[in-house]
Amino acid sequence: MPEKNKYSLLFVCTANQCRSPMAEALFIRYLKDNAYDLEKWNVASAGCWAYPDLSATPHAVQTAEKMGGDLYFHSSTAVSEDLLKDFNLILCMESDHKRFIKRNFPEAADDVFLFSEMVGKDFEIHDPVGGTLEKYEQTAEELKEIMHSGFKKIRGLSKK
Repeated sequence: MPEKNKYSLLFVCTANQCRSPMAEALFIRYLKDNAYDLEKWNVASAGCWAYPDLSATPHAVQTAEKMGGDLYFHSSTAVSEDLLKDFNLILCMESDHKRFIKRNFPEAADDVFLFSEMVGKDFEIHDPVGGTLEKYEQTAEELKEIMHSGFKKIRGLSKK
C-alpha cells in the first residue's frame, strides 16, 4: 500500500484504457523530465466503469510512446474504496466520473476534481476511444497542457 504522506495522484476516466492511462504515463514523463524524485510520488490511473486487466488501446499506447511515456504493460483498474484511500488527489476527465466517485465513495469527495480545474477551468477531456491516432494525440496534448500549466496546483493538492 502506498504511503499517504507521499505525493499521490490518481487519474480517472471511464474504462482506464485511453485518457487516464495516457495522463498517468505523461505525468510520470513530466516528473522525470523535470528531475522530480519518483520515489516521492504515487501516480496511477483507474476507470469508474473499468473491466479489470485490459490493455490500453493501441492508439493510447502509440501516443504515449511518441510522447515519451510507456503503456505497454498497462492493465486497467476499476475505481474502488480500497484504491481511493491511497490517494490525496483524484483527477477526473469528465463530470460524470467526478459525480460517480462523490456519490459512491463520499469519504473521497474532498479529494476529487475535474482535471481541468487544475488550470482554473471547468471543461471535460473528451474520450478519443474509437477515434483516429490524431484524435488521441490531440487528447494527449490537451492533457500535457493542463499538467504543465496546473502542475503547481496538482503538486499542492497531491500532498497532505
